[in-house]
Parts: sequence; structure tokens; C-alpha cells
Amino acid sequence: MLRRYCILIIVTLISVSAWTQTEQVDSLLSVFNSKDTYLTANRFFDILHQEELTDTHIQFTAKTPVDTLRQQVWYWASEYYLSHQNYEQGTAYGLKALPLSQADNRGDCLTTIAICYFRLGDFNHALTYAKQCNELDMKAGDPDNISSSFNLMAAILLGARQYDEAEKCILRGLDYCRQADNPQRQAVLTGMACEVYNNKGDYKQALDYARQALDMEQQMKRTDKIPVRQSQMAESLIGLKRYDEAVKLLEQAIPALRDNGNRHSLGIACNQMGRLMLYENNDRKAADYFDEALQIFLEQKDIFNECRSRKGLYEALRESNPKLAMQHNDRYNMLRDSIFDNETVMLLSRYAAQLDNEHLQSENETLRKARQRTFMAIGAGAVLLVALAWLLVYISTRRQKRRIAELMRQISELSAHYSEQQPDDTQQETVSTDNQSMDDDEHFLVNVIQTVEQGLPTGQYGVEQIATSLKLTTSTFRRRLQQVTGETPKAYITAIQMQKAANMLRSADMTVNEVAQKCGFNETSSFSRTFKRIYGVAPTQYAQCAETLAV
Repeated sequence: MLRRYCILIIVTLISVSAWTQTEQVDSLLSVFNSKDTYLTANRFFDILHQEELTDTHIQFTAKTPVDTLRQQVWYWASEYYLSHQNYEQGTAYGLKALPLSQADNRGDCLTTIAICYFRLGDFNHALTYAKQCNELDMKAGDPDNISSSFNLMAAILLGARQYDEAEKCILRGLDYCRQADNPQRQAVLTGMACEVYNNKGDYKQALDYARQALDMEQQMKRTDKIPVRQSQMAESLIGLKRYDEAVKLLEQAIPALRDNGNRHSLGIACNQMGRLMLYENNDRKAADYFDEALQIFLEQKDIFNECRSRKGLYEALRESNPKLAMQHNDRYNMLRDSIFDNETVMLLSRYAAQLDNEHLQSENETLRKARQRTFMAIGAGAVLLVALAWLLVYISTRRQKRRIAELMRQISELSAHYSEQQPDDTQQETVSTDNQSMDDDEHFLVNVIQTVEQGLPTGQYGVEQIATSLKLTTSTFRRRLQQVTGETPKAYITAIQMQKAANMLRSADMTVNEVAQKCGFNETSSFSRTFKRIYGVAPTQYAQCAETLAV
């Protein structure tokens, strides 16, 4: 009981500052919805940049078209609310942004909407938008994106208890993932395959996938993902009635999930441990775990997993507190009926038939023709408006690229200058303060660069790790870097990553996946997007150009 109150107090304290920030965002968006001015939009993006939700500091001018302002503000509002677990608001803003979205960001908008609906337990709408995203990905032909959207569809179908259709989706996703040669994505999809087979009751097959996913994460040293795979493996072991092994895995996973802040996975693991405690007839401990999970899912408004926590609490409390147990049982029955009604069954059955007979590509063609007819009906004025909007975005992007390029030039010069000052046989982790050829600011930046470069392969290059290495507080480090460079830590770290990536692509015989991993990116697709945004070409094209020039 004491632990339960402590957890509640900690969550409350952490939430105070976030609540204040969210209240400010709510107010700005309310103003923007009534007076959609670029000044209000810029204030909104100032907050997103402070929270490091955007890669760059997005800003607009008085000449920015209204439709561009609306699309960008509403799309990023949906991302903001999704990250803060306010799924109703995330859905609402995503739906407002979708009609204004262009081809290059329509898939992102569809994915956000689908995830919000999924978290709300509205599987029919979630699948509608996930399927549209999959169709766009199939048309574009990128196997990495295709595997991702199949994974999302599998998760939704799994939640809706359409296990055979979820199996078809995840197996197709794994096929595309192998084509993409993305080990991080393959670990995610392999973990999802484990969950699918767990729900189908094929626990041996599920355990095999769980072990594969865990091995992949351990080989990639993704410490934040290892406890997630341990939780999935525990579910398979529970199904095989190997309870002691499952308890040992969860005893490792739950503290790790608490430490790394993955609250959603923590809630799932607590539900699992609660079930195991019920099997051991330890109702008190079971109630504690189920209650911790319930608080997480109430906070995140995840009614699907809340349903499982309520059911567990009913079973754990029916002897010691029957009145409270019945309250949880009533809520469980209400949630179960609202999540899975007859209309949902009919809609999902229709999608199952479409998946079964491979109609995705033919539907893509129908959508393409419909869009062509729509585009042909657009007037010349609308075309000019869109062109102007893209011109403004292009100019803004060019400015940002020039600033990043300048940062990378400075980083390269500092690194070269430091190398010249060091003897060939000297290995130092930080710059010696005896070097009189550099001032204090240069010493500081070289230490930052070295700390980041050393931490990139292991993922230990965040603001806290850098500050700790330099023996500074996090706030002092942020303030000092802002004073010296005029940039946020995120922008400066990105510049270091991109400068290192370019050097490796020019001189090292490595694949793009290997370069991405060594530069601190867990997802190759995220690395490719960032690299293309900075250099204007994909990493593979950049490497090919470097090889041609070398010849």
C-alpha cells in the first residue's frame, strides 16, 4: 500500500510542470483556431522545440499561406498530444490536418491518427487509417515503411482479437523487413510476431520469436528494448505454464522499465506479474501490480489495457474487498462491451477478407485514379498557392541547412585543430586544459564533441550523459552550449552526427545501416530522413558520389 502511495506522489510531482506546459499549448491552439496567425503558430513551435519534439525550429512568416500554417500546426498538435497520451485531442487535430496534408507527410499523419484511435480502443477507425497508410507505402515501394505499416495493422488486429488476420499482416511485414535489411525494425516485428502467436495460443512458436527478438536487441545493445522483449518472452512462458521462469524475467524487466521511463510497457509487465501472483495465490501482491498498471493506463487513457487491469483487480480483491472488486468488474464489463461490439466485428471481418485475397495493390490503383481526377479539378489559383507554400518551406529549410552546415564546418575545424595539438601516441578522453592554443569555449566544445562521438555507438550521448561527463548540471550545460553556439543541444548533437556520418560514408566501407548505428540512430529510416534533410540526397547516393569522385 505504501509503495502505491509513493508511486502516486511521484507521478503527481512529475506531472505538475508538464500540466502547466500542456495548459499553455491548449491556450495557444485555442487562439490559433480562432485567429490562425503565424505569430501564434511560431509560439506553438517554440514550445515544441523546447521539448525537442521537432528536429528543427520551425518558424513561419506573414507571407506563409494559411493552409500551410493550419496543416503544420494541426499535424504537430496531433503529435504533441499523442506524446502526452491525450489521444482524443491527438485524433481531433490529426483529422483536421489530414485533408491539408501533401503526399510526403500524409503517411505520417495517417499513422498518428491510427495510433490515437488504437490507444482509445476504437479498432475499426484505427484500422481504416492504418490501412490507408499501408496503401500509400505499398505504392511508394519502400520495404522499410511497408513493414512498419503492416506491423501497425497487426497490432490493431491483435487488439481486436482478429488473430488470423494479425498473423497474415505480421508475416508479410517480416518479409518486407528482410528486404529492407533493417535489424532494428526486424527486432520490433519479431517481437510483434511473438505477441500474435501468444494470443493465438501457439506458445512454442511465440517463444521462438521472443528469443529471436531478445537476441537481436542484446546484439545491438539496445538496453531500453531488452526489458520489452523479456516481457514478451514472459508471456510465452506463462502460456507454457513455466511460471518460475516468467517471474524471473519480469523481476529483471519491471525495474528496468521503471528506470528507462517506458511506462506503457511497464504497465503491460505489471499486468503480467499480477497474473503470476494470482497463480501463486498471492492476492495482495497481485493487487499491487494490477493497481500500478491501472494507474498507468488511466493516465495514458489506454482503455484496452485498462480493461485487463480491471479484470485482474476484480480477481485479486474479490475475497478481501468484494465491494471494490465488483466496481472494477462493472467497469471491466463496460469497457469490454464498448471496445468490441458487433459493428466492430463486421468491419474487421470485411478487412480480413480484403487482406486474405490480396486486394491491396488493386485498391491502390483505384485510389490513384481518384486522386488524379481530384487534382485535375483544382484551379490554377490553388496550384499557385501550393507552389508559394512550398517555396516558403524550401527557403526556410535552406536556411536551416546552411546553419547546420556552418555548425558542421566549425565542428570539423575544432576536431582537426585538437588533433594537430595531440601527439600521435596520446589517447585522451578529454582535452587537456594545458593547451594554451585554444580558449575556454573551444575547450568546452571539443569536450562536447568527443563525449558525443564516444557515446554514439552505444546510444549514451544524451544531454544528461554529456553534462555528467563534463561534471556540469544539465541546466548549466544547456545554458553554456546556448551561449557559445547559439544552438540547442539537440541541434548541435545532430550536427556532430551528420558530420561523422558524412565522413564515414566518404571513407569507410560500411553499409548505411552500419553507419546509422555508429552515429547513434536506432532506426535506419530516421537516419536517412535526417541525412537527406541536411545534405539533400539519401546516404546511399552520397556514398556513391564519394566513390565516383575517389575514382
